[in-house]
Amino acid sequence: MPKVPLQFGEWRPDIATLDTQFANDVENVFPGSNSYLPVPSLVPFAEHPVPPPPSNERVVGLFSARTTTGEWKIYAGTPTKLYNWSLFAGWTEVGSGYHVPEGELWSFCQFGKWVIAAQIGDKPQKADVDTGGAFAAIAAAPIAHNCRTIGDFVFLGGLASNRRKIIWSSINDVDAWTPGLNLSDEQEMPDGGPVMGLAGDKIGYIVQDRAVSLLQFMPGDTTFIFSISKVVYDRGSISECGFVSIGDNLYLLCEDGFYHLSGQQLTPIGHEKVNDWFLANSDVARRNVVQAVTAVKPYIFWAYHSSSGTPAAYYDRVILFNWTNARWSRMAINAQMWATAATVNLDLDTTGPEVNDVNLDTPPLPPARSLDSFAYQGGRPRVAAIDTNGFLSELAGPNLQATLETVEVHPVPGSRAMVGDVYPVADGADGVIYNGTRERLADDVMWTQAYPIEITGSAAVYNSARLHRFRHIIPRDTKWTHAQGVVADAVQDGTVA
Repeated sequence: MPKVPLQFGEWRPDIATLDTQFANDVENVFPGSNSYLPVPSLVPFAEHPVPPPPSNERVVGLFSARTTTGEWKIYAGTPTKLYNWSLFAGWTEVGSGYHVPEGELWSFCQFGKWVIAAQIGDKPQKADVDTGGAFAAIAAAPIAHNCRTIGDFVFLGGLASNRRKIIWSSINDVDAWTPGLNLSDEQEMPDGGPVMGLAGDKIGYIVQDRAVSLLQFMPGDTTFIFSISKVVYDRGSISECGFVSIGDNLYLLCEDGFYHLSGQQLTPIGHEKVNDWFLANSDVARRNVVQAVTAVKPYIFWAYHSSSGTPAAYYDRVILFNWTNARWSRMAINAQMWATAATVNLDLDTTGPEVNDVNLDTPPLPPARSLDSFAYQGGRPRVAAIDTNGFLSELAGPNLQATLETVEVHPVPGSRAMVGDVYPVADGADGVIYNGTRERLADDVMWTQAYPIEITGSAAVYNSARLHRFRHIIPRDTKWTHAQGVVADAVQDGTVA
């Protein structure tokens, strides 16, 4: 039979995919340059949940901060408490009596040795990362929705007294917030709606719900201090946590989809790709709590609720963007909170401070994991999450079940086609193939039963139709590295091969 190669191309569900090079659907895979890669499942590396029992509060904040000596500390927040995590002590309460409103998340930033936490229910809090001490209120700072470190200043955005205002501290002083003193000042954004937050590094961004402005420090200018210029009109973030910066590049989710902003250049990254699909497959009532997280690899995660039926206690979906090749994919993972996190090094071959550490020395942490887990390899930031049971987790478990669906094609243009064997171009030995068929574009796609991939490496489909597409399911726990597509044997129906 003639061979019909079909790639798992770029996932672009917003466009017609008949006889194109684009994939119809992908799930639980990372988008590579010419293939899709497996997504590991979440696996706990902490033995104790947060918050500790008997509390059943939801985690609404997760952050990783670095000490002066270069070690990492992990912090988590619930609506009423803040916690610090260490490998052997587990979670320690370092603040209580807070009032995080429903629909609000903790906002964290680090300034020198201080980790700062803000939310609209209480005064901003600070804790010494080096000593691991408790949080205390920054008495002079106003209550605000969020915080951000930009250059030598701490910024607070979306003040309780005026959602359109931002304020910044005195230079190099987290406790001084008097406008006009040591370069501290405030700025009200006259239009563009409430301030959703700030982002950036040397170049800052003020993100509102209907505008984005550039923020640039002006050394030596004690009158204006920062130059503020609006660069995006009529678009902004729909969520206080729905944007993230990588260097001076801003990625954000707006009302009409996903965008990238570099300086004054706004680029739509989801148009005719995933914008329409996302808006149709996410809960409109909870887009205000969509959470954006950067990964060490070139991915940005947006965690969201897929429908109104998703429990409030966790996100159930992630849409992710590879910013090096501008390709998208999605994941079905339940987690209360996502963050980029790192831990301290675990000493495996000395008799250091680890309890029960005498020979190798430390016994493997439950559940058993490889030694490249960042539970052991400290100082390497990775994507982390608080799972639905409250355990600090990493994407390091068995590979999730992956779904990859090809484009729809006319294997024999103008005629019905009989498809015989279908060979998946993937290095995972296991899996099944489904064949989706229809006669006209107006018809519903009819899916066959699952055909197992046999010892030959092919699935024996033998199905006739005018239009064909193929779905490859790679089971959970399968070890594989790349999936590129399928090769289908096809002839005109009624002819001899």
